[in-house]
Amino acid sequence: MNRQTQSQPRLIVPDLARGLALAGIAMANAVQAWLLNGYDEAGGPGSTLGGVREGNVADQFAAVFSAMFVHVRGLPMFSTLLGFGIGLIAASLYRKGYPAKDARRVLLRRYGILALFGLAHMFLLFMGDIMAVYGVTGMVVALLFTCSTKTLRIIAYLSLIASALFGVIGAVGLYFFEAAALPVEMMTLTTDITSVGDYFRTNATDGLFMLASVPFAVLQLGGLVLIGYVWAREGYLVNVDQHRRILWTWVGVGTAIVLLIGLPWGLSGIGVLDPQLELSLSLLNSSLGTFTGPAILAGLALVTNNIQKGMNEQVAETGRSTAPAWAYPFVALGKRSMSGYLAQSFLFILLVMPFTLGWGLQASVSGKLLVGLAVWVITLALAVVLEGTGTPGPFEQVHRRLSYGPTKRLEPYSPAALPVAPELEQQSQ
Repeated sequence: MNRQTQSQPRLIVPDLARGLALAGIAMANAVQAWLLNGYDEAGGPGSTLGGVREGNVADQFAAVFSAMFVHVRGLPMFSTLLGFGIGLIAASLYRKGYPAKDARRVLLRRYGILALFGLAHMFLLFMGDIMAVYGVTGMVVALLFTCSTKTLRIIAYLSLIASALFGVIGAVGLYFFEAAALPVEMMTLTTDITSVGDYFRTNATDGLFMLASVPFAVLQLGGLVLIGYVWAREGYLVNVDQHRRILWTWVGVGTAIVLLIGLPWGLSGIGVLDPQLELSLSLLNSSLGTFTGPAILAGLALVTNNIQKGMNEQVAETGRSTAPAWAYPFVALGKRSMSGYLAQSFLFILLVMPFTLGWGLQASVSGKLLVGLAVWVITLALAVVLEGTGTPGPFEQVHRRLSYGPTKRLEPYSPAALPVAPELEQQSQ
């Protein structure tokens, strides 16, 4: 990151993107994890999308919409943002005079604690946790953070290409041989969980399966995290005009995936295209869909570029700036993304379990998406309240306390600024 960006206001793009991504994550999890019922049975209409009732227009629209814009959209964008955040922290460590070894220790501690948060979440509340994967991936990036940008790009693209190739091979195999069952068949249906004890026992059992998949998830998402790290290092979201060509290229890639994979997947789910394509396209979206993460983030950076410039001018003139009113709720939630993500688990348990309110237990895809959207709206409202009172997210505060100590922030390495090693100076430019 260029040192000239130190006087700029807080970037609007990361917070805005996190707040919006949580909507997609809530809706996707509602379909794929929280509301599993007979509509998810392999071979049924739209089973990979949550189930489509015959002749139901709302389900047909919801299936196509979610295939294009929900599944494997918010998660890869969040992964890219994770890497961007690591890059910002690394830049702060350089400015505060941390030698490489000590900077790495700080990063390992921060993301190691995040991994522990994720494991607790996985086994106690929600087996589909992603924070453990992010924590482990963050630790891997901490080991690589002094590598050259060229090296990091090579690792990132090799990871993404390998994941894409496996997805393509698997999708072709499924279409011609129908050799695999839907992942949902390995998990207990929500309607079978009738007590608190059932829930926690089932969640812990499914959590063991998900724990075994963490290394594969790190390999799949690690490339996105490294791309985000490189973007922070080179100022992609700070100097949008300078990187406009590459950002538009990513937007083009994301648009192609949405139209060439997401749309056919949705159309096969509602029977417009060959239903036999549905499972293969679902798998293809799970692998190639990861490329939409940087694409969506690039699109948001381009859309908000003029807004950010206006905020920069406000800081230069008045010493402070404010985001536009329409973005306020999303930014408020984005600042508290960890708390917002964890709150989703509490809310889903309260709202959808058979032993609580039981929302959407017999719902098809449209109802499931609405339940997920409702959960996100509640977290959005809570974030607005916290923002209005100037209260940080509770889980962010605990994480920062454990990562940085009593001050909850990165302190200078020493009273006098330390010289930055040549390789670190090169990375910070």
